[in-house]
Amino acid sequence: MTGEQSTWSSPPEPAPSSSDKGVAELGEIVVFIDGTESGAGILEFAGALAQEHDARLIGVFMLPEAAITPPETFARGKGIPKVIEAHQAQLEGIEAEHRALFEDIVRRHGIRSEWRPLPHLSSDVVVHTHYADLAVIARPTGETADPPGLVESLVLTSGRPIIILPPRSTASRVRRILVGWNGAREAVRAVADALPLLVRAAAVEVLVVDPQRHQDSHGQEPGADIARHLARHGAHVEVRRLSSGGEDVGRVLLSQAAAFNADLVVMGAYGHSHLSGWVFGSVTRTVLREAGVAVLMSR
Repeated sequence: MTGEQSTWSSPPEPAPSSSDKGVAELGEIVVFIDGTESGAGILEFAGALAQEHDARLIGVFMLPEAAITPPETFARGKGIPKVIEAHQAQLEGIEAEHRALFEDIVRRHGIRSEWRPLPHLSSDVVVHTHYADLAVIARPTGETADPPGLVESLVLTSGRPIIILPPRSTASRVRRILVGWNGAREAVRAVADALPLLVRAAAVEVLVVDPQRHQDSHGQEPGADIARHLARHGAHVEVRRLSSGGEDVGRVLLSQAAAFNADLVVMGAYGHSHLSGWVFGSVTRTVLREAGVAVLMSR
């Protein structure tokens, strides 16, 4: 990371009471569980989040494709129903295992819950985010995750804030949050969506990289206005301004998140859908692919 650093901080104003209608709350959190991998990490994270916000946790279990053994590919006649029956039993076992894990976390955290199994490659996945306040999903470990492109689809089309956990994440509580800020609409939306998390955090850092590139979106002190806004809601905020020095801005953001010891990065998502897939801005693409910390994205 290169360039000069500057900071701005303001003491938080008294946090509004829980009865203040101006304070955003999380009432429902939906967590997506991929049956191809262990869901322990993501369920623990989502369960702790639901407990802290007294939210209902909705577990959406995405059934994987049944594993086909070489002998099964040669099944004919009466052997085909047996193969189908074996696959059904296999999938039921996978779901039962994940549901037991989900219910254990629900009991330990004492939260309200709901379980929704979905067929393999269901077209209704995104719909489950439309009526929740926040969605949580793990970034796949490889290129063969099912359904393909689900993380990208949720980020770009759901209209809801999405927290993406890195593979094999052990994150639990959100106490330190880094906000990637450039004053654009997507960043404004992300901060508004993340407000319930930001006001409860022990420390929030608003990071402005290369503020001179977005002068029309900033006041005299880039980042100061949004920091004041958050402080008025009771957040403990500091501002840091950095020059990228020509480095990839996404990597500067992730480097500063590590230096700040952030539990969560909040940022706007920049991109659009295309006939051949999803097209993202360079910063969004870098963070989606490389983040080793949980990231909340909104668009």
